[in-house]
Amino acid sequence: MMGYGYYGNKLSDQHRYKRKFAWLPVRSGSKKRIWLQYYYVRYTYYDQMGRPPIHGLTWQYIYTKNEYLIEIIKDPPAKV
Repeated sequence: MMGYGYYGNKLSDQHRYKRKFAWLPVRSGSKKRIWLQYYYVRYTYYDQMGRPPIHGLTWQYIYTKNEYLIEIIKDPPAKV
């Protein structure tokens, strides 16, 4: 038994991805610099146990376009 807060797998509204353009240099989560190209930001609203972040509304992680492609291939978005 995992309790009432256990959701099992990822729910469809756990993550949101947004595509942005780096007019100024941005550092990704893997410490790579992104500049004058598109990158992706993943907003995580709650973790696997259903807990929201303590500071702010979301956790943010920045992906380069290749890292984003690998992430989507490994773990496709959940469907409703």
